[in-house]
Amino acid sequence: MKRIIAIFTLFLAFSFNANAQEAKTFSTPNTNEKSVKEIIIEDINLMSKSVKMEEGLKMDLVNLLQMRKDDVNNSKTQEEKQAVFERYTSKLLSAFNEEQIEALKKDKELFNRLTQFSSK
Repeated sequence: MKRIIAIFTLFLAFSFNANAQEAKTFSTPNTNEKSVKEIIIEDINLMSKSVKMEEGLKMDLVNLLQMRKDDVNNSKTQEEKQAVFERYTSKLLSAFNEEQIEALKKDKELFNRLTQFSSK
């Protein structure tokens, strides 16, 4: 009887262990929505219509905006989120000179989306 209980216990232990090591896959709820990276790339392409940019700068800006989005999402308080957003915004604008910034300001909607913090 003790052997049966021991075998049963070992069987359960190994089955729980094997179950814990299985890879869990999660499906995305809305695959029709654009990903954050696609939206960022669209914004960079809109910026490139106003300001001439090299491909290297475009990729750097995509990475910068992606990092900004991730860091804002990982921040806990609203004040911290705004501070992180402003820090990355200053880095974003430092990539351009005054003439390029003025050209970007002509598209007010895009410029505000890139530089103004919204708490949504």
